[in-house]
Amino acid sequence: MKKLSIVAIFLSVFSLSVFAEEIALPKPAQKAGVDVLTAIQNRQISRSYVKRAVSQADLSTILWAGLGSRGADAVSSATKADRTISFSGDNAYINIYVLDSKGTWKYLPESQSLKLMSSGDSRAAVSKAAIPDAAFMILFTVNTELTPSFLKSVPAVFLQMAHATAGFSAQNMELAASALKMASIVQYTLNPSGAASAARLEKEELPLFIMQVGYTN
Repeated sequence: MKKLSIVAIFLSVFSLSVFAEEIALPKPAQKAGVDVLTAIQNRQISRSYVKRAVSQADLSTILWAGLGSRGADAVSSATKADRTISFSGDNAYINIYVLDSKGTWKYLPESQSLKLMSSGDSRAAVSKAAIPDAAFMILFTVNTELTPSFLKSVPAVFLQMAHATAGFSAQNMELAASALKMASIVQYTLNPSGAASAARLEKEELPLFIMQVGYTN
């Protein structure tokens, strides 16, 4: 009985240490050698990929483009959200999660790092449209507690604003991926309960849609 208790304590501590794991990402690239108009022209939408892992450097750049920290708007000070996309209000209420064959990770813009939320490949549980050969999947979510108060009383407007804001992030990430010679696809085929389980979402955080990114050659 005593041995079982010791084993149980060990497993509990081990589990906590695994799920508290955080990976520091490299500094995002300042340039990709491609201007924005060329990135738009070269953008590829694909449902078919070759199996190839993305480097941490390129992943860091793509994530930063989508939701990274860049300082308050120096021109208009329209937002204090401190992100690469605009928000209605001063709170960054969109979150992004990275899913690959090894686990599900939450992107932490303040520290430019990834926090492990769950181990194992959960992409098929999150979406039946999951593409196994894609380098990674992005899950976009909205934190309802951080959205402006005027949105909470009008559900239709809230959903429009949430999807539009997350769409800004997806667009930035697709263009960054294009500049790095990667293809992508945004999809609304989503299993909310599977997403909530993989990303360990709290009740105030709702899944919106996914994006898959990978190499075509």
